[in-house]
Amino acid sequence: MRGQGGRQMTRVKVVTDSSSGLPKELEKQYDITVVPIPIQIGEESYKEKVNLSPEELYRLLDGRVMPKTSSPSPGDFVEVYSQLASEASDIISIHVTAKGSGTCQSAIVAADSVADRVKVHVYDSNTVSMGTGFLSIEAAKAALDGLTLEQIRQRLDAIRDKIRAFVALPTLRYLQRSGRLNRGQAIFGSLLSIKPVIEVRDGILEVVDRVRSYPKALERVVELAAEAVSRFPSRVAVMHGNSPEEAQRFAEQIKKRIRVRQLIVAEVGASLAVHGGPGMIGVVLSPD
Repeated sequence: MRGQGGRQMTRVKVVTDSSSGLPKELEKQYDITVVPIPIQIGEESYKEKVNLSPEELYRLLDGRVMPKTSSPSPGDFVEVYSQLASEASDIISIHVTAKGSGTCQSAIVAADSVADRVKVHVYDSNTVSMGTGFLSIEAAKAALDGLTLEQIRQRLDAIRDKIRAFVALPTLRYLQRSGRLNRGQAIFGSLLSIKPVIEVRDGILEVVDRVRSYPKALERVVELAAEAVSRFPSRVAVMHGNSPEEAQRFAEQIKKRIRVRQLIVAEVGASLAVHGGPGMIGVVLSPD
């Protein structure tokens, strides 16, 4: 179906949130609507990538007041759903794991508010970053193919549990400043030069290894990623915290160990950046 100006229309529209780290060009390519994550810095409120750039966010991470992120409000979702109601009969709204964020719950409240205008199915990605992004892209492709909302949900169910995500942190400082690590743990870890390697398991971020240098942590992430997907062709996203050159070098190492069907290199969303800080590198894998 095509609307005015020849733009392809679909029965089902796809919504996600900016924690997905979905690059702008992919948002446009697949017609995915992204709800920005709110960021609070002192008395000032911002919205990710709307009135606060990634570069400015990283600058402010070392300021006197630590930036804090929160879930979009139900009102934010109502505004988006209401706009899309005139374009499609159904919406699938795909968001960061409900085990670590209230975003899905906000979306559910909003979905109930617009139920008389459009059917909204809120889908918990059970993962973070481009894990949510890959599911959003898959949903958008299915919508363009004419699949129904229920068919799209079933396709996502078949993919979701296969997605794996790993991240290495160069410092514990930002975990401590954001309140995810107490000061004693952070100091102890820093004195021992401990660099955590984190995996998203069943929607929860867990430390799966600790090594003594950041290069070793990145090597360990590559090893874990290769083990996770074996030799299956995979879509791969290398996500970074204001470190594009390091991310590109890391991506080259990934390509030596994994059969990469699609490679995306992108900035992590603010909700991860405030905890990991600049220099963090992660990889998200969606095997076929």
